[in-house]
Amino acid sequence: MHKSRTVGLAAAALAFTLAVAGCSTKAETAGTAAAPGVSDSTIKLGVLMDLSGPFAGTGKTILDASNVAVKEINAAGGVCDRKLALVTRDHGYDPQKAVAAYDEMDPQVLGYLNILGSPVVTALRDKIEAKDELAGLTTFASTLLGDEHLIVLGATYDIQTINGLDWLVRKGELRSGDSVGHIYLQGEIGENSLRGSKFAAGKLGLKIVGQQIEPAATDLTSQVNALKSAKVKAIVVDSTPKQAASVAAVAQAAGMEVPIMGGVSTFATSLLRTSAAPALTKHYTRLSGLGALGADNAAARKLAAAWRDQIGKAPEASSGVVHAYAMTKLYAEILGKSCEDLTRPGVLKARSAVTDFTLPGLLPPQDFSDPAEPSSREAQVLGVDKGVFAGVKALGDFFASDLAKEYKVPSAG
Repeated sequence: MHKSRTVGLAAAALAFTLAVAGCSTKAETAGTAAAPGVSDSTIKLGVLMDLSGPFAGTGKTILDASNVAVKEINAAGGVCDRKLALVTRDHGYDPQKAVAAYDEMDPQVLGYLNILGSPVVTALRDKIEAKDELAGLTTFASTLLGDEHLIVLGATYDIQTINGLDWLVRKGELRSGDSVGHIYLQGEIGENSLRGSKFAAGKLGLKIVGQQIEPAATDLTSQVNALKSAKVKAIVVDSTPKQAASVAAVAQAAGMEVPIMGGVSTFATSLLRTSAAPALTKHYTRLSGLGALGADNAAARKLAAAWRDQIGKAPEASSGVVHAYAMTKLYAEILGKSCEDLTRPGVLKARSAVTDFTLPGLLPPQDFSDPAEPSSREAQVLGVDKGVFAGVKALGDFFASDLAKEYKVPSAG
């Protein structure tokens, strides 16, 4: 009996050891023991949006579009045998509020699907890096390149502007020797775009007349009048949508028959219900590294149909829908490459393995192998059209100008 008990105890000990080893292997493989936000059934990702500040319309659109993509991904089986779930906080475009929201949210999530705003990202960079997290960004500042922890999806502000000025020259709207007005927001968005316009101007023989504005500015009459006095032949705008509308309306009232080219964040669908609509329709085009929700292709029609079904009315920002949808699909692809190591370092490592991500009709090919380089240098010019969903349509295919290919982006890595 003594021998039998000894054997039994040994067998039990062996079984316990194997069970622990088995659990340990599962935990190490799936990352459930070490990674916040990961369970046997769910992967939680953080979303830090402006839902109450100057870009609240864009923020709400981004959140809705992210949920559309998450629903689609989960309906197809999820990622790594788990469903995706979003944990959302509002920062109101205030870096201090963003830091507090991040600190409260961080223990709950594996990484960050989307963070809106260059000032917010700047405030959070050190924390994200210290935690070895991967964060998708709703900003296109090239100064955020060079950091493997941050995903800047598509052409950056400076490259978009370079492509836009090249397009205006090729269209015959600008010629060497012309002056171009550039109204730009104080801070990273506007200054990054201004860097691109100055580069392009130097190569194309143009002169840039800059007018800096603050995010809270509402009446841009003085800036437009200054550009009229400078006899500019075109205006580049990097601002909020309402500010871009003010520029278009004031310029038309002042008799300025010049093209107005806005950056990716300068248009909102609701502007078509304002007095600025005729001026925007006649003079305004928008640059974007993303496709239009109202484009005439299968991918755009499918996404627009899903939006109508789940959200209803047209979104404020077509680009916000496409960007958030594409970012969610991209993040899911990165997670899918890290199923054997669902930890923050594992996800971070998988990012560089994505070298040819694309959503035909919505997004040109993207290469994330080198964090110091833009994932794409292609942009598209969009025009205003009340007759299409979300109010903007593509005026041509995605393209990367020779100047955009030549340009060396600043890297703050």
